[in-house]
Amino acid sequence: MRKFRFILVAVIVLLGSCTGRKFKDLSGVNGIEDLKGHSVAVAMGSSYDLMLSEISGIDIIRLGVGELLVAVEKRRADFCIIDQFQAVMLNMESRGLEIRFRNILKGTAAAGFRKEDSLLCGQFNGYLSGIRESGEYDSWLDEWKTASDSMAVASFSVSRHGKESGKRALRVGITITYPYLFLKDNRLTGIEVDLFNRFCERMGYAVDYEIYDFSALIPALNSGKIDVILSHMRKTEERARQVLFSDAYIEGGGAAVCRSADDRKTGTRVGFMERMKDSFRNNLVEEKRWKLMADGLWVTIQLSVLSILAAVMAGILMCGLRMSRRRLVHIPAKAVIDILRGIPLLVVLMLMFYVIFASSGITGTWVAVMSFGLYYGAYFSEVFRSGMMGVDRGQWEAGYALGLRKFQTFYKVVLPQALNRIIPVLKGEVIALIKMTSVVGYVAVIDLTKASDIIRSRTLDAFFPLILVSVVYLLLSWLTGCGLGIIERRINPKIRES
Repeated sequence: MRKFRFILVAVIVLLGSCTGRKFKDLSGVNGIEDLKGHSVAVAMGSSYDLMLSEISGIDIIRLGVGELLVAVEKRRADFCIIDQFQAVMLNMESRGLEIRFRNILKGTAAAGFRKEDSLLCGQFNGYLSGIRESGEYDSWLDEWKTASDSMAVASFSVSRHGKESGKRALRVGITITYPYLFLKDNRLTGIEVDLFNRFCERMGYAVDYEIYDFSALIPALNSGKIDVILSHMRKTEERARQVLFSDAYIEGGGAAVCRSADDRKTGTRVGFMERMKDSFRNNLVEEKRWKLMADGLWVTIQLSVLSILAAVMAGILMCGLRMSRRRLVHIPAKAVIDILRGIPLLVVLMLMFYVIFASSGITGTWVAVMSFGLYYGAYFSEVFRSGMMGVDRGQWEAGYALGLRKFQTFYKVVLPQALNRIIPVLKGEVIALIKMTSVVGYVAVIDLTKASDIIRSRTLDAFFPLILVSVVYLLLSWLTGCGLGIIERRINPKIRES
């Protein structure tokens, strides 16, 4: 009892030390050099990340674009650096945040093209030059700067699809970043989308937007998966070696954001239920964001079912080759199985998408199905093999003694006994496969997890979307386990529910 009390007191003290963190004095921070000794959240791989890496004494926290403000709001970082245009359009005061200083690393954003696609880049540059000379560019940009969110969507929500007949379809890689690229009522809109749509209308192109992580845009461009990068990318010397940049289409800089002085002093907190109601409304109800989650769930279900079928077929094939008596067959099969089991799934997925099927027209969904099928097929094959080897050799001989042929002996005698050993182990592997489909966002597939990331980048709510996704995956795993349990009991009626 005393030991239990001691552990309880230790946990309470630990939690108290975590939640009772004292805020640093940020009043003297008015420039980049003043950030020394503070933690700063930046987008991973961004120009701000590169800039701060050259300054010693700054604790850099590298996150996704949609997680920067949340890191400051949740006190994981003292500052974050975001685009100053974005900082102005977001309602900082309602979140207890403030802009400390601006004009960090002033620069320009440009579209990225493949090195050999100079003709398309030249057309885009010509379009920019033309609208600047006519004054159309200034009026367009002023309208965006003064427009409210709802006005912007009503005026600029023009989304083309690349399957229009008779037009070249440009595949454009984007990263969701408000207000340059974002979803409103499940429609893609934003400053950059509007500009590129106008260019495509003028030149007679169709356009198909594909959502990637920012760090995956240049590999996707160079591997031929996309034709254009449109994600507020700054031209740097390193990037220019791999990407042909257009002329700049928008100028800007970064802004350092921290918690407001009043909020740091008072530590204002909102009730849990009130926060949950606001989160439910912001993440699901407003702009009909639940539809994006529903579409992502449907993609996850489709991907899971197809991947399980592919893994079962690949596992049966690998198992047959692995159990062959011919050394020229089972040795290579064993090597392939060991290699696949020794490489992380994400690496296999990226290799399949950006290297093996880089120049093909196969979509990310089918590449993911093949990757999951091949990867988990290696695991399934060992499960099948162990189940088959668990059946005594005498069962084969008994079947032959009864006059059964080899296939009849396998189907009627050996397989039912092997399934009793296979299904309990296979259940865990199938559930693991379903959960691992959450990484397909790296290959431009908008599944359940990627849909939640898109919503988080808009609402800046790190809690509710992740909890919702966790609950949905938990339900999917539970239902899958129940289904496999029913099959297991059908095969072996002696099994009782625990």
